[in-house]
Amino acid sequence: MRTETATTTSQSSGDDYEIRWFCEGDKADFMSLHRETFPDGSDAWFDWKFLENPYLPETPIVVTEHDGDIVGARPNLAFQMRAGDTYHTALQSCDTMVHEDHRRQGLFSRMSERLFADYVDAQPAFTFNNPNPMTTAGLEKLGCDIAGEHTTYYRIQNPAAYASLDGRLVETATASAASAYLAARDRHFDPPAEVSVTRHTETPAATLSGLYRRRPPSEIHAYRDEQFFEYRFGNPNWEYTAYTATLGDRPVAGVVTGTGQKEGHTVTNVADVLPLVGGPERDRALPAVFDRLVADHADSDVVAVRGTTVPHDLLTALGFHSDQRLPFAPMATPTRLVVSPIPPEGSWRVAGRDIREMDNWRPTFVEHNTA
Repeated sequence: MRTETATTTSQSSGDDYEIRWFCEGDKADFMSLHRETFPDGSDAWFDWKFLENPYLPETPIVVTEHDGDIVGARPNLAFQMRAGDTYHTALQSCDTMVHEDHRRQGLFSRMSERLFADYVDAQPAFTFNNPNPMTTAGLEKLGCDIAGEHTTYYRIQNPAAYASLDGRLVETATASAASAYLAARDRHFDPPAEVSVTRHTETPAATLSGLYRRRPPSEIHAYRDEQFFEYRFGNPNWEYTAYTATLGDRPVAGVVTGTGQKEGHTVTNVADVLPLVGGPERDRALPAVFDRLVADHADSDVVAVRGTTVPHDLLTALGFHSDQRLPFAPMATPTRLVVSPIPPEGSWRVAGRDIREMDNWRPTFVEHNTA
């Protein structure tokens, strides 16, 4: 729980901006500003993301009020993170917004300073963000650091859609990921027949958390217990589908996909893969799971996988390409991981691991608040 500063609000002399914490009555004004700033968002989405989050008792949103109106907000999503055998509450900033009539007033910095000041002597321990370039620059001014870039693999099933999503790559994507190319890949893909794959429309939280516990990574990642799976895949903006694979009668692998709309196109993210660390049974089963999920999402324009949890050879066999390599690397927009201790002048190490080093993280899409 945050430790509030001596005053419950922050107001500089000479202006009419009040920097304070979100109150229950602010929801309508917050959502009004959000609808002006972002293309999606609903009351159900807000309740899921901020009110139902189980990892902090308060709603971790700092707002700016001007003449009785909310004109800025610095919302955060709370996670319980694991590093080695230690557990830490962390924040991920998301949906940061300032009304266009009130920009260039330093409100983002002032809201961030208030956030850090009130969490100095309380949870959470650090922040990790995946911001756009403008927000990245603002976070760096506050003392945050870029740990590195996420690696994302794309299976481009509709090249025109990817070009639209990324604003480039029409000819390259068409050449490397056309329908004929993927069809040829799929024809030569031979998943093991002894693996049984079950599709679930409801997240099997107990099974997935059991798979996670078999081989949790030592790197920093979101702790995946039953509560996490029940909460995380409740986002009403996405349609989630889970797959479990069994050898004999024993579950050995699990995958969760999330499908939604982005700029008018259908995108499917492989949101999570369990266990996060490979092993003979998991790696034997994953080809059968991916064969099923690719077939189930044949109508999606793009299927994406983040991180290094899925074996590279499996992704290559199914026509996925890394945004860190040719042909995509020169044109792809990087997704950076920006980190900071709380407060920013605090320790950069969590369980002996420097949060500024990308190799100390094990991310999937599940740690990205918009997926």
